[in-house]
Amino acid sequence: MNRRTSILLGAFIIGLIFFDAAQQKYYLDTFDLTPNRTVAFGELLSNHLIRWLIWLVVSIPVLFFSWNKVFNKERISNKNWIAIGGLVLLSTLLSITLISVQSIFSQNVSLAAFSEFFQFFTYQKGITFLMASILFIGLLYNHSKLKTIDEQSIEIKTLKKVTSDLQEVLSHEEKPHLNVKTGYKLKPIALEDIVWIQSDDYCVKIHTADKTFTLRQSLKALEDKLAPFRFIRIHRSALLNLNYLDQVNFDTAHVRLVNDHEIPYSKKGIKSLKEHMKDLSI
Repeated sequence: MNRRTSILLGAFIIGLIFFDAAQQKYYLDTFDLTPNRTVAFGELLSNHLIRWLIWLVVSIPVLFFSWNKVFNKERISNKNWIAIGGLVLLSTLLSITLISVQSIFSQNVSLAAFSEFFQFFTYQKGITFLMASILFIGLLYNHSKLKTIDEQSIEIKTLKKVTSDLQEVLSHEEKPHLNVKTGYKLKPIALEDIVWIQSDDYCVKIHTADKTFTLRQSLKALEDKLAPFRFIRIHRSALLNLNYLDQVNFDTAHVRLVNDHEIPYSKKGIKSLKEHMKDLSI
């Protein structure tokens, strides 16, 4: 249980103790049940506090068993619930028994009056103790489920991070890519992200959907390397990724890409493009 819940539960139990003492004080004074002397509220409060402490001490093993043997498991069987219910009932009866014995000794009466005391405290405290035990068990059960959910949430977040990291590694290792040096860094660019490659003196410009990168390599060298990946040389200065081809305009001698960008083609380039498109056509 968290700190706030523990404080609220403690306040609730203390409130019950004061309520029991105040209720008993009311009955004693209203119906004149102790005509020979006046019982102080502090005395009644002390008696009820002792009885609740006895119940708390007796209930600790039940709560400990419930938490360690049952609530830490993912699934709680009906057998376990029956066992918890039986332990709660036994702890309540044991508490009443100990309270009865304590009252007999504190009032200096014969042990023969045990049954009367036991019956009295069963009616006075039995239901209250049972309800308090059920409340404690319910809070522990709720806390165990929240703890399980938190642990599963952490596991899911960890798994997502590991999966994301793994996907990033695999995307760089398994997907064909070009390594482009940018400053003091080396950036892998997946071939599937390259729209087209433009010749630029001794370098090439690699155009993606939203960025352009410069690579110190000849377009001819790239043409040979990228041929298996649907890259076609359509012009002496242009290498096209066919995945981004939208249409061929024979009137203007240009090809239009899916991003509406147009690139001119040469006679040799259009011939290669037609042959390749013919081979891929069904």
